[in-house]
Amino acid sequence: MVNLPIPQIVNSLDVEEDLAYEPPYTIRWGVNRETTGTDTITMGRTIIPPQGRNGLHYHKNCDTTIYVVKGPINIYYEDGDEIVRKEIPQGHFVYFPQTCIHGQENPSHTEVAELIFTYGAMPNKEAAGTTFVDDSRDPLKD
Repeated sequence: MVNLPIPQIVNSLDVEEDLAYEPPYTIRWGVNRETTGTDTITMGRTIIPPQGRNGLHYHKNCDTTIYVVKGPINIYYEDGDEIVRKEIPQGHFVYFPQTCIHGQENPSHTEVAELIFTYGAMPNKEAAGTTFVDDSRDPLKD
């Protein structure tokens, strides 16, 4: 009999919280080289506290997707000379092409927001090449 690959199950609550990658977000890296041995995808769960936001950034080595589990959230992205804001309702996907400058925030004053994200063709967060930009137009800066 041929040995076929089998699925791996990762409980997001069993994965250590990453509070340092994009504060004040709580990120749990569910699928990556460290948790499953994959070299081809990174997937995680992000909890955004009320009014939480990250700065504008891009991923120099990969495309990124998000799925809004609990929201809405606001995304920001650079479009020419403008920084555009769009509200993304719960249940929607967003695709950010490689090097697309973007960021997001939870507009709620009382409720957490939650999203699931992927880094395509990347084994982990280090390989994604996340780079924060210093832009005076950044509406996510404090």
